[in-house]
Amino acid sequence: MKRYLVVAACLMAGAAWAQPETVVSGEPSPSTASGRSVMLWTEPLGPLLLGSFYASNRDTYLMVPLGANVPLSRELDLVLELTPIWIRQGCEGPCKSQALALAVGTAWTPQPGTSGGGFFLQPKLVGVLTRDTGADNEVWTTTRGQLSVGLDLGYRLNLDRLFLAFVLGGSVGMGWNVQESTPSIFFSLMGWPERRSTNKAVWDLNVNLVRIGGSF
Repeated sequence: MKRYLVVAACLMAGAAWAQPETVVSGEPSPSTASGRSVMLWTEPLGPLLLGSFYASNRDTYLMVPLGANVPLSRELDLVLELTPIWIRQGCEGPCKSQALALAVGTAWTPQPGTSGGGFFLQPKLVGVLTRDTGADNEVWTTTRGQLSVGLDLGYRLNLDRLFLAFVLGGSVGMGWNVQESTPSIFFSLMGWPERRSTNKAVWDLNVNLVRIGGSF
């Protein structure tokens, strides 16, 4: 009798060992539910075009757009963006700008494919802060800022671990100490810093048309 009990116990232990791991709550983890992992990406098109234009004038334009898609469900992602910008130009004096743009939003894909790709809508909140140094009759430095609400429309592809998205969008909001001659801080970064500034409504276009990165 003891021999049979020992054999039965061994069989039960082996079956338990072979069972896949389950979640105690009975619900799948977020990564299992969405079928996707975190995606890290950059937007190289805008920096390359603007950097090449400034380099042709022997100026420096360095912009590094970084972003992440964090899956919340199969149809919804949390999207975080960070873009530092550094510019130096040879105008009448030491002209330079240092800027930091932050954005947070959610990307909604109404009908995701098997890999999570498809058309998406991304409402977002965008904040920009800059410190400009210019020169006219004297050297001066000023700080500017703006806060905007934006919407990006796009189509994304998830090819194994490659993430690729094509995006168009824009935003509107309020700016503080923005150059009078430009519609926003982003537009002002495409020219020389100007001292004349005001508080006003601002608008922008999303010129970073391609996102490329990977899943991790």
